[in-house]
Amino acid sequence: MDIKLITLSSYVRPDVVEHKSKNWVLNGENQSFYQYIIDRNNGSPTNASINRSYSTLIYGKGLGFTNKISDSVVNDWANLHSILRPRELRNMVTDYQVFGEFSFQVVENRDGSLHSLTHLPKQMIAPSIADENGQIKNYWYSRDWKDIKKEKNIPKAFKAFGDGKAGTSIYVAKPYSIGDEYFGTPCYASGLQYAEMEEEISNMNVSSIKNGLSAGYIINIPNGDNYTDEEKREFEAQVKRKLTTSSNASNFIISFNGQDVEISITPFPVNGSVHKQWDFLTSEAKSQIMTAHRVISPSLVGLDSATGFSSQADMIDVSEKQLLKRVIAPKQDFMLEALEEVLVHYGINLDLYFKPLTQEEEIEEIVKESDSDSVEMSSKCGCKVQLSDDMDAILEMYAQDPPEGYELGSEEEYELQMSANQTSEQDTKLWKTRYAYTKGTSKTPKGQSRAFCNKMEALSDSGKVFRKEDIELMSSQGVNGQFAHEGGKYDIFLYAGGVNCYHRWERRVFKKRLNADGTPKKGGAMQQTDSVNVNEAKRQGYKPVKNPKDVAIAEIDKPNKGSLR
Repeated sequence: MDIKLITLSSYVRPDVVEHKSKNWVLNGENQSFYQYIIDRNNGSPTNASINRSYSTLIYGKGLGFTNKISDSVVNDWANLHSILRPRELRNMVTDYQVFGEFSFQVVENRDGSLHSLTHLPKQMIAPSIADENGQIKNYWYSRDWKDIKKEKNIPKAFKAFGDGKAGTSIYVAKPYSIGDEYFGTPCYASGLQYAEMEEEISNMNVSSIKNGLSAGYIINIPNGDNYTDEEKREFEAQVKRKLTTSSNASNFIISFNGQDVEISITPFPVNGSVHKQWDFLTSEAKSQIMTAHRVISPSLVGLDSATGFSSQADMIDVSEKQLLKRVIAPKQDFMLEALEEVLVHYGINLDLYFKPLTQEEEIEEIVKESDSDSVEMSSKCGCKVQLSDDMDAILEMYAQDPPEGYELGSEEEYELQMSANQTSEQDTKLWKTRYAYTKGTSKTPKGQSRAFCNKMEALSDSGKVFRKEDIELMSSQGVNGQFAHEGGKYDIFLYAGGVNCYHRWERRVFKKRLNADGTPKKGGAMQQTDSVNVNEAKRQGYKPVKNPKDVAIAEIDKPNKGSLR
């Protein structure tokens, strides 16, 4: 009797393949290693959970900057919002966490300025063969390297960023890794086989349940002793292709017998301790995956752990701080260095950072960096945070003087040089709409006002006004950002100074002076205008744009005093 035992094979990372005739290099045949990483991310619950958690922690609440406020910094920051969209940055972060590298397209305007930075999925990018100096001059892009004969998948070459040539280019960022010339490697690469093990154990358990919890089978082949060696090998190959995957459970023994034996499939008897073996392997896989990812505590990925902390929340809090410091921060620094290299090349000089998911650390930094004579936020809002110099400068930047003279028909002319003199979406040729920050309730405040409210009220008392667009831009730049709910931004136009705030935005209307023929005088939006009482303006034909009702109501007069609780 001839007996063969069929077992599962182990995974071996594919070789890097140089295609000299095409001048590109692939990460395994048809970029197969990227697909292997994707499969392990999709198939292993532990690996997927860690990758998602780390990607979220890396991105945090998006980018911020630490530069001292100036005209050039504000312009650079405004430009960055159109150059790099949050969605594109999130995708880059995910690629970097999962693949250990990321790529994006650098698109230029016709005048050579930077138009946009657009994420490119790393599995779609292949480098050219390095030159004699080890430099990669081009990158190839294909939507599907397994089927490059299709017209939509034909690889296209783009120059590598930084080769000195103008036009669209591709930037690939990968940390140095020993032995990897062309491709990055996931930092958790040593745990990939355990991610596959976790996936295979899951598949096998499902299959075992479907097969009546059998541990395997013996397949008896009648008249098998008359098979030639070649016929036996072919039969074994067919069985292996059909049956020896995790979804078909355990091993199979093929027995080639004489013709007096019937075809039969005999289940292996189930060992009573086999489930303990799978429990051990499952636990071992999780442990090794977390070790590869440098997980500080299992609780960060939703696993219980025995600790000396009074609650799981305390454990997560302490562990997350260590994780942010030792694992997440280096990843953030690498990504920022790559982005800033490109931005500086185009004259955009910003000291960027990723805003943390929780505002506590950010607020602590603001307090440390604030001047000792800055006004402290009152206890009314539940926090004692000072207004930083940067935020103070932003408010000054967008607050502008109204035109001189408040009497209709005044002949005095006034010219503004900055934001308030620009056209607003709420303007018409004749009427210009601006806003001042004022007390909006008859109630008497208790205690000190917040630093933000003090500053804004002082600006309004001195006659400063804002466009709606500038108020929204201040929101996007993080003014009052400590009041934002997780995952969102704080809208100053709607909620002013926050919960319990006694202030609101008051509409200020200005009318263009008229020529002798009744047409509005020329000039910037606020040039040659006079302030007009809103009711008087309405009688003269002014039709105000309808704002959300929150704009004109102080938070203290709203339900729950502006709190969402």
